[in-house]
Amino acid sequence: MYESIDLDAQRKLLADSPSKTPFAHQKEAFAKLNEVFQLGKKKSASGMLVLPTGAGKTFTAVRWLCNHALSKKIKVLWLAPSYYLLDQAADTFKKDIREVPDRKTINIRCVSSSKSHAKASSIQLSDDVILMTTQTAIINLHSNAKDKFNQSITTALRKFIDDNQNSEFFVVVDEAHHTPAYGLRNLLISEQESNLGLRSLLPNLYLLGLTATPTYTDKAKKGWLSKIFTDGKQGIIYQADKEKLMMQGILARPNYTEIPTGTEVELDDALYEELTNKHKDLPEKIIETLAENQDRNNAIVNTYLADKERYGKTIIFADRWFQCVYLKDKLREKGIRVDAIYSQIDADKGSAEARNKVTQSDNQRILRQFATGLDENNNHSSLDVLINVRMLTEGADVPTVQTVFITRQTTSQILMTQMIGRALRGEKAGGSSEANIVLFFDDWKRLIDWADPAHEDGGTKETKVPKRERYPLEYIAIHLVEELSKSIENDGDYPMPPFSRIFPVGWYKTEITYAEDDESQDTMETVTEFVMVYEHTQKRFQDFIKFIDKAYLKDEWTKERLEYEWIESEIKSWIKIYFDADSDNIGEKLSSSVTKIVRHIAQNEAVPHYYPFEDRELYDVDKIAQKVIDLKLFHHARNKFLQEEFTKPNSLWQTFYKSFRNFETAVHASEMKIISDDSNIPIVDIPALKPQPVIRELTEKDKKQVKERDGNACLCCGDNRRLQVDHVFPFILGGQTSIDNSQTLCMRCNGFKGKNEIDFRTKKTPLKSPKAFDTANLNKLVSADKNIAESLTRVINFFYNCSAVYRIVHYKANSDKYLTIWEIHLFSGNDPQWLRQHEPQIFNFIHHELGCPLVTGIKIVTHNS
Repeated sequence: MYESIDLDAQRKLLADSPSKTPFAHQKEAFAKLNEVFQLGKKKSASGMLVLPTGAGKTFTAVRWLCNHALSKKIKVLWLAPSYYLLDQAADTFKKDIREVPDRKTINIRCVSSSKSHAKASSIQLSDDVILMTTQTAIINLHSNAKDKFNQSITTALRKFIDDNQNSEFFVVVDEAHHTPAYGLRNLLISEQESNLGLRSLLPNLYLLGLTATPTYTDKAKKGWLSKIFTDGKQGIIYQADKEKLMMQGILARPNYTEIPTGTEVELDDALYEELTNKHKDLPEKIIETLAENQDRNNAIVNTYLADKERYGKTIIFADRWFQCVYLKDKLREKGIRVDAIYSQIDADKGSAEARNKVTQSDNQRILRQFATGLDENNNHSSLDVLINVRMLTEGADVPTVQTVFITRQTTSQILMTQMIGRALRGEKAGGSSEANIVLFFDDWKRLIDWADPAHEDGGTKETKVPKRERYPLEYIAIHLVEELSKSIENDGDYPMPPFSRIFPVGWYKTEITYAEDDESQDTMETVTEFVMVYEHTQKRFQDFIKFIDKAYLKDEWTKERLEYEWIESEIKSWIKIYFDADSDNIGEKLSSSVTKIVRHIAQNEAVPHYYPFEDRELYDVDKIAQKVIDLKLFHHARNKFLQEEFTKPNSLWQTFYKSFRNFETAVHASEMKIISDDSNIPIVDIPALKPQPVIRELTEKDKKQVKERDGNACLCCGDNRRLQVDHVFPFILGGQTSIDNSQTLCMRCNGFKGKNEIDFRTKKTPLKSPKAFDTANLNKLVSADKNIAESLTRVINFFYNCSAVYRIVHYKANSDKYLTIWEIHLFSGNDPQWLRQHEPQIFNFIHHELGCPLVTGIKIVTHNS
């Protein structure tokens, strides 16, 4: 998305629409910003603006920038952890850009991996405001990519930054409490010569952080915040008090209601891994199933109908267009004034009918009607309910909303906060004194770390839902119920594990920043997760953490996005040394637990905090079973005793076991275990603006054409398996998605090429001089089946940056025995002397990586066709 905005035309267009009047706390913030950021004096400064969700962080920052920075032609780089936060900021800039004095035009560019946004390679030196996801900025500030001449590629972002080296420059970081995350803090303040941060690259930098939650209990993260934001009190320029804003009627007080849908959801191992190890949100298949569930949708409808007077003006966040239609029809049948908009049509990429159900103009008309109570002819026609699919990119401003329905759980804290924020306007802001946050939850059979609706700036103490720090108890409950289920399914033949293997002695709390595995989502989030520690693993974890804390960790561990396969290969030896892969793998969590520990230490430069489970002994079910036996309780008396224990006030039995039947089954299993050696004890049986689409990928037809053109084989190594179509000049650096910019590579060659420009369609090197021989990574070029010709061809072709190899003669004719002297034939135009200089490294590769120790010589010649 790019717009060059004519300010005079914008002022005329909005002449009848008065500018938004700031509240008192926003005016106070303006004054503090003026004190810290003394523009024109080239005196760098940094600090945070702290306003609760709903109090106008974005508006406050944008209005001040328009009045002070943009008016002085100071460039602005706005960073946010998610593409839909960029849309919100862009919409605010467009509304407030008329406030910029003494300017004719302002150029705004929104940059991310989202199809609705501009590519990073499109950035121009004439841009005034660049709104960019942090992940895109991290990738593009320092690129290690090379062009076909093996020269470093300077990205458009870096050119933009370098062009402003001697000018004043403003950087705004939304969700600034995430700045201690490794990638983001390096982007901002790194002093490494090869990876300088913006503060080092821009001597006249002004850095403003926006957040609702500026504090950390973690000392390491507190320390990083103070290094990044150096002005104000503890880095805070201005902080508004949430309780005071509620008292003043600027914010509504949130009331949370949890509604069970009664829907059970099972996850197979592959999907569970996606959610836990790869930290994705719910898979599309699951979302689709939930959206189609009529009983579940009826529960949503009935919840609204049961208390519609209290809910008032309501936004319902749904997931699919057909779910919107179903909910709308059912509510209309009951006389509710309701409509629906679809800001993100899901699903079937080929379903034009689905995508065309509602047009963009329809969306705007319905949204206006919901906000103003007027139809397209300005007749009074109010709506009580608006159903939508993620109405976060519409720039909707509906202050009169009293209630939001969040119809399913999400793992995204940012998304959760944005949805809740739609109802937090107070009476003075056109809203109400209280906001109803209605949360629908399903019965998930495996533990998932859902986003906490209350989070740090959610409700008051009276209205808050349980905090995430209680989640370790759910870890115990899920594992316990899984074991009970196995026992029940096997008619008691499966023995329950002992208390020591179900109830941990404590847990480590880790905080890790993850980047969405799907690059098109371009989202980063910091997630709190727990590592369970048991009696027999406590010492092992302590020893492992001591080792990791002092060990040299590869830089990869600090990154927000890691390949699961790479992680597994790295931790394998550590598990072998410090743990028992069988007995310590409780709940099949050992690998993920070790990974969390390492990533936390790498990113935070501190060990995770350990919390002992102080009440653990109160929940030893063996003691309850022993008491039943000692008191000789049978039938009714036994049942009454267990019921009282299970429902005891302030007890966690219900949290752990979920149902009385589960608890009773566990006690019975313990009784059986206790009396197994004493046959005299009786046994009691229990009954059981429309953006232009960015083309990122060729059509299947075009891919087929490319592969056929390239002989249905990898142009680098000749492999004909796991073929992919690669951008010769990388897409992320501005390369076009076209047949002319495409080549066929196998998955291994494509992965090793990465973001570099290498054209394997050419047989003559474009290099003017030989590049370094990458001995450290040669093992990555070996085929899985150790195919000699493919593997060695890869090494040589990557060295020459083209398809330099004509053929390799290494086997005796009509024999499966390899020669002792190999011949490497190069196409004309590739200097053999370049390769001869590295014969020792090639010999080492052939002997050790390819497993051919009897090779004694290499003959490198030019093939003359």
